[in-house]
Amino acid sequence: MQAQVKLGRIAGISIGLHYSWFIIAFLIALSLADHFHAVTPEWSKTVVWSAAIVTAVLFFGALLLHELAHSLVAKARGMRVRAITLFALGGVSQIESETPDARSEFWMAIAGPLTSAVLGVGFLGIAKLAGWPSGGEPKTPVVAVLLWLGYINLMLAIFNMIPGYPLDGGRVLRAVIWGITHDADRATRLASQVGQGVAFIFILLGLYRFFVGANFGGLWLAFIGWFLLDASRSSYLQVELLAGLRGRRVSDIMERDYPTVEGHF
Repeated sequence: MQAQVKLGRIAGISIGLHYSWFIIAFLIALSLADHFHAVTPEWSKTVVWSAAIVTAVLFFGALLLHELAHSLVAKARGMRVRAITLFALGGVSQIESETPDARSEFWMAIAGPLTSAVLGVGFLGIAKLAGWPSGGEPKTPVVAVLLWLGYINLMLAIFNMIPGYPLDGGRVLRAVIWGITHDADRATRLASQVGQGVAFIFILLGLYRFFVGANFGGLWLAFIGWFLLDASRSSYLQVELLAGLRGRRVSDIMERDYPTVEGHF
């Protein structure tokens, strides 16, 4: 996925935004404004929108840290990381070399969810220090922002640990299977099949929720399932392709009986 907006470089890794990021950032800010207004109706529109915009920006900052954790572990394990792109469904690290072993795959995969979990606990801890009574409603915009960021980062960590390849949990599953079987291709096939199963569950559950009245929430879950299904299938096909090409020369697969045409100058 190519970034349309370049933000700079961190540790030699190019950071950018896909155009879809602007759409989801606007929708998140709009949703947060409605949420903050419902929770604390006494706040002015300026306060509500300021809190919503700051929260949306910090949320994508947390997503960037999540992806940076993956990328920095990958670099430490000797892999080449070209860029990180934030887009509508989060972020993606463009790692240009294959994972060398199961241990590297495990630590690279789990680094992101661990980072999100630490951020979630940290934001909730700061909210507590800022005067938030556990289980109570936020009284100030700062506490409201911290609470939302804390909960959403914890949810992000939990969601990413779902064993649906290529989610982080699916990559952890692949690393475990790889470590047991010592066969990276087989591990990827099995993890991709589990990922497709998880994706079908998401789609069916999302459609069910839509028809029983969940509306957009149900369609969003089904969309995530469709995206995961497509990614799992692509990963499976990529493994099959690489397995078929590994160890072959161009002369082994090239067409030797081909037509020719006269050259005219």
